[in-house]
Amino acid sequence: MVRKDPRQRSGAAFAATAPRATRPQTTREERLAAKARRWSEPIRIHLINSSDIESNWFVPGELEGRAAAALSGTRRVAVTTSDDPLTVTPAMRDADVLVGFRLPTPGIRELPKLRWIHLVSAGADHLLPFDWLPPRVRLSNSSGVHAELAGEYACAALLMLNARMPVHVTNQRRGHWEQVFNDPIRGKTVVVVGLGAIGGEVAHRARDLGLRVLGVRRSRRPHPRVDEVYGPSDLTTLLPQAAMVVVTAPLTLETRHLIGPKELDLLPRGAGLVNMSRAGVVDYGALAERLETGALGGAVIDVCDPEPLPSHSPLWHVRNLIITPHISSDPTDYVERMSVIFLDNFVRLVDGRPLRNRVHPGRGY
Repeated sequence: MVRKDPRQRSGAAFAATAPRATRPQTTREERLAAKARRWSEPIRIHLINSSDIESNWFVPGELEGRAAAALSGTRRVAVTTSDDPLTVTPAMRDADVLVGFRLPTPGIRELPKLRWIHLVSAGADHLLPFDWLPPRVRLSNSSGVHAELAGEYACAALLMLNARMPVHVTNQRRGHWEQVFNDPIRGKTVVVVGLGAIGGEVAHRARDLGLRVLGVRRSRRPHPRVDEVYGPSDLTTLLPQAAMVVVTAPLTLETRHLIGPKELDLLPRGAGLVNMSRAGVVDYGALAERLETGALGGAVIDVCDPEPLPSHSPLWHVRNLIITPHISSDPTDYVERMSVIFLDNFVRLVDGRPLRNRVHPGRGY
């Protein structure tokens, strides 16, 4: 006999607040009355706003209407909000669903009805480790919102590296005329580190440019847009083949400084690097040293630590480095794209079906 996961219960029971084994004995009439009360109460969604990611927020009234419509009028929906991401509010205590970026993690276990948290970001590294997450609560992210624009950014960055644009930008700042020539990009090798939604799209765009694409992913599973797939331990054999590296892996305890001094020294002289993931995946101090000495030909980074990058940071003045302010993958219609992901999962939650875009605490992403 196959036992169902108790967390994947039917829609009628998803808002129950205690495991069956701990409920007191009740009569049939009491159970029917409790069921009727659950169905008469609205499903409560609480939005936790955060000033540092305000462009990615739902409009409460609009979300309430769209969520109710997604359920075809079978359940009422109520949306509440709060502006301090570190404080548990009375409205939050009644929530079945939380939506946010920063969360009051120490207080999450105090929320008796909570069954699902949706992150407005793709990354979840700012919430590590996940020891604050109760087993009954599922966590999902907005992976998929970013892929199309991220692929275009990566395409532009690869072409810039191949055309030696970081060198030309540095020479322009210095008022220095120097002709640095290059070869066509077709036939060169790029290593894409991380093959999630963004990494897969980067690989697709790279192949369109005629590049040979070598991918690195934890599972080593083949990818339809990658010529060959390897694991993280294979970086030592892959990097010496790379004309360019694109980093799209999530930041976890295992991937911090995955690209460090040893890995950077394995790259051929004049190779280029793009980081579109998190600053912590690449050792920027080691990267800066190799750009200054000319060991690496150039780099394009869209992520820094901290953000915004302070004006006094030495990174601003590193030779052959182009910095963009974390704009590689957030489209102007971010909220609409995120809405599609959220509403699909909202219906799945109520129906008792598995959620998409699950964040797995053991993996860290």
